[in-house]
Amino acid sequence: MLTGLISEITSFSTMDGPGIRTTVFLKGCPLRCKWCSNPETWEKKRALYYIPKKCGGCGKCEAACPRRAIGPRRAYPTRIDRKKCDLCFRCVEVCPCRALKISGREYSVGELLSFLEREKVFYGKEGGVTISGGEPLAQSRFVLEVFKGCRERGISTVLDTSGCGDTDGLTEILRYTDLVLLDLKLMDEKLHKKWTGASNGLILRNAAVAASSVPVRISLPLIRGVNDSEPNLRATAEFAASIGVKNIDIEPLHTLGAGKYRYLGMRSPYGAFLRPEQADLNRAAGVMRSYGLEVSLGRMM
Repeated sequence: MLTGLISEITSFSTMDGPGIRTTVFLKGCPLRCKWCSNPETWEKKRALYYIPKKCGGCGKCEAACPRRAIGPRRAYPTRIDRKKCDLCFRCVEVCPCRALKISGREYSVGELLSFLEREKVFYGKEGGVTISGGEPLAQSRFVLEVFKGCRERGISTVLDTSGCGDTDGLTEILRYTDLVLLDLKLMDEKLHKKWTGASNGLILRNAAVAASSVPVRISLPLIRGVNDSEPNLRATAEFAASIGVKNIDIEPLHTLGAGKYRYLGMRSPYGAFLRPEQADLNRAAGVMRSYGLEVSLGRMM
């Protein structure tokens, strides 16, 4: 039975495609963007959250841990020794305050489709299902089967991807996809590798493949001092226009993922980045429009 590992399902989303949507966040991603807002999706396995503000300090988790990986409450932020923890999740089972939580659940294709079909009543004419991540292409077979099932049920499908994945898998998925939201972060290959940990060659090739098959909107996460330079903006616009993309959504850096880093016992990266000001957004939008592209600040469908 084919299953997918899902980090989170968000109902009534209005920012991940047209209309009201259900957004499914999958686990697994080959990129390590320095500003990532979903660090719990990097690895294709379940993760342990510790939410200190919910902790009552009862000590039940310490007693239940067979690896002695959990210290007293006062030891936060290093209360959980992540090197010792083997993710048995016995601590989650005994926590009365729900301060310990599992991030990640396996769904079969049928189980997820049943859930989505129940939500269909809220979609109206424009809404539907968006699969995001992590990187959906890291679980391409699962995405393919879910999108096939959505097409059979008359549910609109949106693929929210970085484009960093197997081209053959992407091509199959596109047959059942109504819209692609493609993150395009940096055009210079060396800079892309510096800030995301991977080359952008495959991403650019897959972007062209997607744009030749279905409508594509490019999402540009704008970060001051990283990708807001005139050369990068112009290269992004030129590339988008060259593959027939008409829409670019400029998304200013946000810090909504800061709590997730804390819950995973990691240091938040956001202190190292500057959020763009309105003047920066207007300047970037002006460059994009000069190439004939329609621009939205944030995702406007």
